[in-house]
Amino acid sequence: MMSNRRIGCLLSGGLDSSLIAAILVKLSKEMCLPYPIQTFSIGMEDSPDILAARQVAKHIGSEHHEVIFTADDVLNILNKVIYTLETADITTIRASCGMYLVAEYINKNTDTVVLCSGEGADEVAQGYIYFRDAPTPDDAHNESLRLLGDIYMYDGLRADRTTAAHGLELRVPFLDIRFTQYFLSLPKTMRQPQNKVEKYLLRSAFDGFGLLPNDVLWRHKEAF
Repeated sequence: MMSNRRIGCLLSGGLDSSLIAAILVKLSKEMCLPYPIQTFSIGMEDSPDILAARQVAKHIGSEHHEVIFTADDVLNILNKVIYTLETADITTIRASCGMYLVAEYINKNTDTVVLCSGEGADEVAQGYIYFRDAPTPDDAHNESLRLLGDIYMYDGLRADRTTAAHGLELRVPFLDIRFTQYFLSLPKTMRQPQNKVEKYLLRSAFDGFGLLPNDVLWRHKEAF
């Protein structure tokens, strides 16, 4: 919350960005910031992410912006995205197109400069579905460490490059060193998926407080 520039939040409607947005709005009201928190979502018309993000924004009371894109929009910026990323990784390029477009929108249409985002939660809190099949808690823990060690080549690269390309400053609270050290110090069995629900510990920590709609808090991860 310490910034000389306006703070906003990317909001996909998934668990991670929704938690960050909800906490950000709550803190902004407690600190009496002189502006409302803007949230930004992107997707195709009436896509699940757009609808979920709209629901979250209404619940938390943010000033919400929706960016609707088409296949042609992606084709038009694809070369720019690859140039910006400097990677040939197909999954990273695909996932970066939406973030590039929403960052471009924010730069051109708002005065928000500092952006919070939910990157890192899947790596720290075992958010990928395949964590359900980890043979042991030790294996799951080691996979989290591997993902965190590689994040600069994938999701970290995507988030940093696509926002910086449009003059925006990204903040990723789930990768804060104090949070990651604390979370990874918890018993390994606590951090594993429970009842086939990934990020169970993170979800249950906020259950019952009304911070998010219950169906969003327990919504399963979906690929962009």
